[in-house]
Amino acid sequence: MAEQTSGPNGYEAIDSMYTATEEGDMERLLACFAPDAVIWHADDEVEQNVDTCLQRVRLLGPASSKVAYEDRRMTAVGRQVFLQHTLTADLLTGSRLRLPAFMRVELGSDGLISRLEEYYDSRATDVLAEAGL
Repeated sequence: MAEQTSGPNGYEAIDSMYTATEEGDMERLLACFAPDAVIWHADDEVEQNVDTCLQRVRLLGPASSKVAYEDRRMTAVGRQVFLQHTLTADLLTGSRLRLPAFMRVELGSDGLISRLEEYYDSRATDVLAEAGL
């Protein structure tokens, strides 16, 4: 069961990030991040800006019949938030993405995501490459 991530706790950007990704709402997703936010993935160890990082996310929605975050867990320590979840997507090719992941997120004083670090087994994304994403 997911913990509460919206409302008076100050972590609205986290809840909005999840919902926007599931709904394919890129404007709402971009609004979760500070303009100078940095995103880092363990599989390539490269710091990216939000626009660069979200290129694949932009493609996921139209290539899927359903995108969901399952088994969501959140632990917050001040402005650092630790997230664990499984991103799933039913691809139109008939394949299914199942990506268990862990994120460390830093929130700025404005409540927006200023840094996101994501850890996952990159082999889980092979299904995306097979689908041309």
